Order: sequence, then C-alpha cells, then structure tokens
Amino acid sequence: MIPMNKFIKTSFILIIVFLTFSLIGCQEEPAATDEYTVEFVDFDGTVLETYTCHVGVACDIVAPTVPDQSDPNYKENSYFLRWSVFEDDFDSINKDTTIKAIYSLDNRFVTVFDRSIVFYSFFIISGITVALLLGLKESKRIGINKDDILDGFLWIVPVSILGARLWYVIFEWSNFIYGQGLIDGVWRSFLRVIGFRTGYLDFSNFGLSGLAIHGAFVTAVICSYFFTKKRKIDIFKVIDIIAIGFIIAQAFGRWGNFFNQEAHGGIVGGYTGTITNAVANLSIKEQYDFLRYTLHIPEFIVNNMYIPRGFHSLSQEPLTGFYHPTFFYESMINLVGFGIMLILRRIKKIHFGELLSFYLIWYGGLRIFIETMRTDPLTFDFLGITFKSAIVTSVIMIISGIALSVIIRMKRKNMTYETVPGYFGHKKEITSDVKDEDKN
Repeated sequence: MIPMNKFIKTSFILIIVFLTFSLIGCQEEPAATDEYTVEFVDFDGTVLETYTCHVGVACDIVAPTVPDQSDPNYKENSYFLRWSVFEDDFDSINKDTTIKAIYSLDNRFVTVFDRSIVFYSFFIISGITVALLLGLKESKRIGINKDDILDGFLWIVPVSILGARLWYVIFEWSNFIYGQGLIDGVWRSFLRVIGFRTGYLDFSNFGLSGLAIHGAFVTAVICSYFFTKKRKIDIFKVIDIIAIGFIIAQAFGRWGNFFNQEAHGGIVGGYTGTITNAVANLSIKEQYDFLRYTLHIPEFIVNNMYIPRGFHSLSQEPLTGFYHPTFFYESMINLVGFGIMLILRRIKKIHFGELLSFYLIWYGGLRIFIETMRTDPLTFDFLGITFKSAIVTSVIMIISGIALSVIIRMKRKNMTYETVPGYFGHKKEITSDVKDEDKN
C-alpha cells in the first residue's frame, strides 16, 4: 500500500505537469494570413520591385527592368543573365520569395593600378606551377637532378607558350593580317600576333587571347629532345614528367575559358533553322534544368553558361540561352586521366615513356569528343574539304601514342618503373628480401 505522503506528492506533481501542458496548448496561435511578398533584388541588395500577393488570388508578377550598362549602378565588367526564378514559375509562387538578379561572372582575378590580371592568365599560371611542383617531386624519385628540371622549365615553358600562340595564329591567319605595305601590313600584323590586339603598341589592349594547346605540346616535346640530348638525360623519363604536367595544367587552364565564356559547346538541346533564323529546341528553363538537374553541374557554372546571342559571333551563339560547358567536361575528364597517370607510374611493369603514350591516346580521344561539340574550332581546307585541326591532330596523337608504346616495349624492355623505388609492392618486396637474408 502506497504511503499517504508519497501519494500526495505524486499527485501534486502530476497536476502540475498536466496544468503546464494545458497552458502551453491553450496559447493563442498567431492569426493565419494568406498574404505574401515577392521582392526583386539587384546584385547589391537594392530592391527593384515589390509585390504583395494573396494565396489563391492571381498575382500579376512582372520582372522589372534591370539597370542597363550605361547606368552607374550596373555591375562592373558583367552583364545581366536572368532572374533566380524563371518567369514561367512566377505563377506558382505562393509564399514570401526573394528573386535575385544573376549576372555573368567578372573575369578579372585582381586589379592593380587600373591593370587587371584576368582569370584566364591566373589559371594558366596556376596549372604551369602545379605541373612544375609535381615534376620536381617526381624527378627525385626517378633520378633526375632538380636543377635540370628547373633549367628546362625556364626555357621550354616560354617557347611552348610561343608555340601555342603560333599554332593558333596559323589556323586563324586571316584574323591577324592587317592592311598592306610594310607599316600597315607587316608591322601591325606582327603586333597583333604577339598580343597587341589593335595593331598598335597599346598595352591597355595587350593579351594572348588565342592559344592552342596542341602547339604548346608539340613545341615542348621538340624542345625536350634537344634539352635532354645536351644534358645527357633519358628523354623518356622527361617526357613522362611533361605528360603528367600537361594534363593537370590543361585541367586548370580550361577554367580560364569558363570565365571568358568561350570555348563552349552548342546551345543545350540544339536548334532548328539557319543561324540567322535559329529556333531553340528547348525552352530556357528546360536548358537550365538539363544542365543543373540532369547532368548535376554546379549552379554557378550553369549560370555563367547563359550567353546572349552573338556574344562572340552568330556562328558561335546563334541564340540567347544556355550553352554546353565543354570546358568543364574537358577539365573533369583530364582530372580523371591525371589520376590514372599517377597510378600508372607506380606500376612496375610500365615503361618509361608510356605515360606519354597514355596522354597522347587519352587526350586525343577526349579532344575528338569535345571538338564535336565546340562552336569555335580551328579549321583548314585540304583538297576542297574543311577539316577541324584539333580532330586531325588528335587522330595523329592517338596513332602516335599506340606506336610509341609498341616501340618502347620492343626497344626498351628493361627500362620500367620497377627500376626506381616507390612502385606498388616495393616495400613488401624489401621486407621479403630482408626476411630471406635473415634466414640465410
């Protein structure tokens, strides 16, 4: 039988708990409202338009006109792309919503004394730097003096950049020829080739906006041949370092194309009609949804692939809409190739030079895939047929890569990564050898 005092205490506690929950449950709930607000906000937080609507009642929401580029409040070095909510979805809004203006990304990395370093340059330099650091680290493992790597880097890289520029100029020759005569012709054309876009010594318009990676690669390999011959270094070890450096540098460099909104693919979903009278097969929203939710590409990339008609030329952007980010496809696939190459150089049966073979085959196949989508390919005519130079070069790369691997395995049978420490199973073999010596 429960003692009276304990019963009273227990009852008292239960009453307090009951009253507490009753009071909480009886609190007056906030009055329900069917009113909601829709705000249009510019990039700097400025409210451009506000709508007060009611649930269940049609609300005529119209996107405001954003300031044009002549307005001092317009976002510098960018242009308006779209609203964060598509106009097709305005009618489905039924709660407080902030619709933000989305602009293209500023392609400037940093500005110092009115001179800007653009992301294109930043990513190229970053890629080259990463390639150098990886080369220095690998050189120690395969027995190459770091000073030789640095010396080769200091003169091969500038010459390779020149090779990349000349390769591009050769296939775009008509865009660099200017006027006639010695002054108006040769001199101004030369200035345009080396980066002065106007044909005058105007450093405010200086920059190598056209580079071709195939030219850089061919130049680097040729220079490496003479450099290694002079320094008496095994060229097959060096070209493996170059191959790994190139593939990671390209993965970095393509992001510069992204900020410039160039080197992209065709409009998502394609179009019908001629360039001057093109009609997109998909709506703007369908194009966005395909990139964002079907391919799961990050939103900031998708947004910056919204390019207005004729931004570069009608042949590249015949319509305003979302274009395929081929830079992203190429960069990601190059990263996969880079990872594979890091693994291959740890496999003892891989021969020195076969990383270059892999690069030639991998990048050759990748570039053919990318070029089928690009809208700005370098071309040339031969026997009345127009060829894409990158595809022709890539086919040659693939054939060369296969041939190089065969020759290496026939002529350099013992020159494998088994001759240097660090391959998979190396530590296990050392441990096994030590145990065998102890037994003896």
